[in-house]
Amino acid sequence: MTCLTTKTKTMTHGVYPVVHTPLHEDESIDFEGLKACLEYYNQTDLPGVTLLGSGGELPYFSDSEQYDIIKAAFNYLDGSKAIIAGVHAYSSTQAIDKIASYSTYVDYILLLVPDYYQNTFEDYLQTLECIAQHSAKPILFYYFPQITQKTFTSDQLIAILSIDNIIGIKDSSVHIPTAKRILSNVPDTLYFSGLSLLLEPLIKLGAAGAICPITSVLPQQAHEYFCAIQNSDKNLKKYRAPLKRMLPIVNTLTLSEKTQYLALSLLSTSPVKLIKNVTSSHAKIKEALRFKGLPIQRTVRAPLPGLSDTESEKIALIMDDLASL
Repeated sequence: MTCLTTKTKTMTHGVYPVVHTPLHEDESIDFEGLKACLEYYNQTDLPGVTLLGSGGELPYFSDSEQYDIIKAAFNYLDGSKAIIAGVHAYSSTQAIDKIASYSTYVDYILLLVPDYYQNTFEDYLQTLECIAQHSAKPILFYYFPQITQKTFTSDQLIAILSIDNIIGIKDSSVHIPTAKRILSNVPDTLYFSGLSLLLEPLIKLGAAGAICPITSVLPQQAHEYFCAIQNSDKNLKKYRAPLKRMLPIVNTLTLSEKTQYLALSLLSTSPVKLIKNVTSSHAKIKEALRFKGLPIQRTVRAPLPGLSDTESEKIALIMDDLASL
């Protein structure tokens, strides 16, 4: 399916997978597995990939490992896809140094600056301004309050997105009223949802796309869903169906897809932000990629939770169902 290739501030609208960093059984990085994942995405119509996002186990790798992952991906992709690189830093100096070391290899920075000690919003804003000023690459602000426990008001997010060189946001708060307020006040910002299943209402508001784990497993299907929304396709249900089927894998295997989709619809539209935390889906997504034929292990960095045989069996059933859709 073809769709508009709108570009804003040089970044293509669309869906971007979060690359789940493959590991050997001893938890060392599996660079051959990483190459296989990148080839999987390279064969699709996706505009780019996200390395070292939350799904890529970003905080669990050393600085040198993060650098090696970025460089290896750059060398393999060789300009065929845009690269968004996650940067997790507590200080402006730490962030600036990391961004400088990545600048040769990446196109955009996904910036996550959590708290260690509490600080005022004014101090936080000044820190972001300093990082943005010194960054050679455009920045997407990574808003993930369920992980950082740092919640901003809509006005505070608007202030952040008004900083020069912060071109957009990955919003994993899963809250449509917040998105509406942002896009009404900063219409030029690139708004990316952390979940592709929210794209139908968000694209109508002016969102640019999604950076999400569902796209990691079903990249071409997610792209076609995005295009179908853009093209006002009357058969959106067909394109939405496989993505909905992924909900137990990216969220919880203990509730049905139908229950989770209904809960998502209610929670994402509530006037009050109700989703307060998330659990790790890293091993589940790696297992789903294994069922897609990728030569990787389901190993994750401790203390992230591994996968039981029962969970693996449930994932196998879901992946079998997806093959029939």
